[in-house]
Amino acid sequence: MKILLVDDHPMFREGVASVLHSGGEPLEVLHAMEGQDALRQLDSHADVSAVLLDLRMDGMAGMATLEQLGRHHPDVPSLVLSSSEDPEDVRRALRAGARGYCPKSSRPATLLAALRLVMSGQIYVPPFMALTAEAPADVAVDPSGLTPRQREVLRELGQGKSNKEISHALGMHEKTVKGHVSAIFRCLGVVHRLQAVEAARSAGLIG
Repeated sequence: MKILLVDDHPMFREGVASVLHSGGEPLEVLHAMEGQDALRQLDSHADVSAVLLDLRMDGMAGMATLEQLGRHHPDVPSLVLSSSEDPEDVRRALRAGARGYCPKSSRPATLLAALRLVMSGQIYVPPFMALTAEAPADVAVDPSGLTPRQREVLRELGQGKSNKEISHALGMHEKTVKGHVSAIFRCLGVVHRLQAVEAARSAGLIG
């Protein structure tokens, strides 16, 4: 598998490449410093699986690069990595063709999960955006899809309880609780408990 990483800061690229390699899958990380360089790399490597790019770069910047990617390489999903956490930047990136938006402040596990989601054909947006009315229709977040039991588990998560404590409180097997927690993560588009609680509070699902 090949991933194209587009950013004008070499040290940042090396750091992200290290995170990608830590995911356990054999892959090759290609590097590009700006949009035109990225397009040349894609012309030379038809087997690139995904593009990770910054929005603000020298040369052809991120938004223009996204538009060119959509025009010339529509089958290659792109995930934006940006220091901006402005909701409008998220919306602009998605309108320009990005399949996901991951802030540079995200944890490595979040980046890996976002990349997997984007490569599976879904859209990833960060928790601060995922539960707004303006999120794309096919975003991998659907709070209304939580079952009543999952909402109960979510409320217990909000109190900082472990799976074992939740199983005792709700009278269910710990394995069942684990299944509900995994379903909640998928529904909220998050990868760990703290993110789930933060996203649920932002959406008014828990107090």
